[in-house]
Amino acid sequence: MNKTAYPNHESDLLENRHREPIAIIGMGCRFPGKSDTPEAFWQLLRNGVNAVQDIPSSRWDLERYYDPLPTPGKFYVRSAAFLDTDEIEKFDAEFFRMASREAASLDPQQRLLLEVSWEALEHAGIAPTSLAGSQTGVFVGIH
Repeated sequence: MNKTAYPNHESDLLENRHREPIAIIGMGCRFPGKSDTPEAFWQLLRNGVNAVQDIPSSRWDLERYYDPLPTPGKFYVRSAAFLDTDEIEKFDAEFFRMASREAASLDPQQRLLLEVSWEALEHAGIAPTSLAGSQTGVFVGIH
């Protein structure tokens, strides 16, 4: 890289790193292998646990959608990593002040996002009401 084209690029990065500290103070997660806390996920990784399993029949009919060759409308794998379906269905709509009918209409990923976001605040020891008007960033990854 030509330093004259970006005269202050490296020095700006170093300077900003010192002026703008970042602290990760709370985390929440849901991973396969019943890893529903950062500590449980770390143990899963430390212990080398393989959370990949055969696709459960509760997800979809494997024989109907499986084809060992890449085929449109089919998949060619017989195993994957899944979250526990029972845990996904235990959403506490009342806690989030939602009608059960509204909660049932949400995508399961949206329900998980609400739960895990709340857990991250609890993990950090932060009351959600204390964040109003603060310089707080919330970063979420979902797939």
